[in-house]
Amino acid sequence: MLNDIDRILITREQIAQRVQALAQEIAGTYPDPNRGLTLVTILSGSIIFLADLIRYLPIRMKIGLVAVSSYQGATTVGSEPKLLDQLHINVAGEHVLIIDDILDTGRTLRLVQQQMWSLGPASVRTCVLLHKSGKAVCDVKADFVGFEIEDAFVVGYGLDFDDHYRNFPHIGVLKPELYERQGSG
Repeated sequence: MLNDIDRILITREQIAQRVQALAQEIAGTYPDPNRGLTLVTILSGSIIFLADLIRYLPIRMKIGLVAVSSYQGATTVGSEPKLLDQLHINVAGEHVLIIDDILDTGRTLRLVQQQMWSLGPASVRTCVLLHKSGKAVCDVKADFVGFEIEDAFVVGYGLDFDDHYRNFPHIGVLKPELYERQGSG
């Protein structure tokens, strides 16, 4: 895998430190740990982030999963996102925190936010590991952001290209020739 990476953008150590700090920020926003929090995770890219984040959250929580499709196969160009699997837990009256791996165009996050608000929660906030500054549409914001990054195609720590590289422990920039030869970039 390392041979496919142009450069490492964020090391696993930097990720670990920032995830712990994010958990503290989130815990400070929800001061009543007994009130509870429902984490709604967007599959599949954010599962590693979620697993690490919840280890540091001293809050009673439920976890819900939603599946959204934005990228089909070996492509770096997103299509209009589609909700593939609905949330299977009740969030009415609950505080909801949507967890996603990356805020890029904002279309996926907007879709999930709209879906959550339609279910009658007490509040909806968002947490993303990565945010590509300047790319997201102006009406989509993340309340908690791990790292601001450049506009590069990144993989690792759950992020993939054609379902590969999710297990790469760092966040790295994929060599352009790998996705360009697929005819997608």
